[in-house]
Amino acid sequence: MLTKSKIALIAAIILGAASASLAKDSGPPNIDLQKTCRESANALAGVTGKDNQDTFSTCMADEQMAREQIVKDWATYPALAKARCTQTKEFLPGYVEWQTCIEMTRDVIKMRKEQAVSTPASSNASRQSSSRRAGSKTIECPSVKIGEDGSIVSVSNC
Repeated sequence: MLTKSKIALIAAIILGAASASLAKDSGPPNIDLQKTCRESANALAGVTGKDNQDTFSTCMADEQMAREQIVKDWATYPALAKARCTQTKEFLPGYVEWQTCIEMTRDVIKMRKEQAVSTPASSNASRQSSSRRAGSKTIECPSVKIGEDGSIVSVSNC
C-alpha cells in the first residue's frame, strides 16, 4: 500500500529525474576550466620541468573555444552522443575531449544509418543473383543490426 510519504518520495524522484534531464538538454554540463587546465599544466610541468603558464593559457583558450562550439551546436547533437561523451566525473573532464567524442559519435551514427539504408538493397541484389546461380541461400557474416539512433543492437558472427 502506498502511503502519502511514499507517494511524495516517488514524485520527488520522478520530478528530480525530469528536471535533471531537462537541465542536461539545455546545454553541456559546466566544467571548472581553471582547475582542469591548472592540473593539466602542473602534470605536464612535472614531466617536462618547464614553466606551466604557457600551457595553462593555451589550455584555457582551447577549452573555451571548444565549449563555445559545443554550446552553439548542442541542440543538433544526438542524445546518445551527449550522454556517452559528457562525463563530468572523469579525471580532468574537458570540452576539447567532449567535442571530439560527440562529433565522432555523431559521424559514426550518421555513417551507420547511411550504410543501413544503402547496404540492404545492393546486398539483396547480389544475394539473389548468387542464390539463383548456386541454388542456395547466401548469408553475409558478420551481420550487424543497427537501431534507430545508430547504435549497434546486435552482432551475429554466424
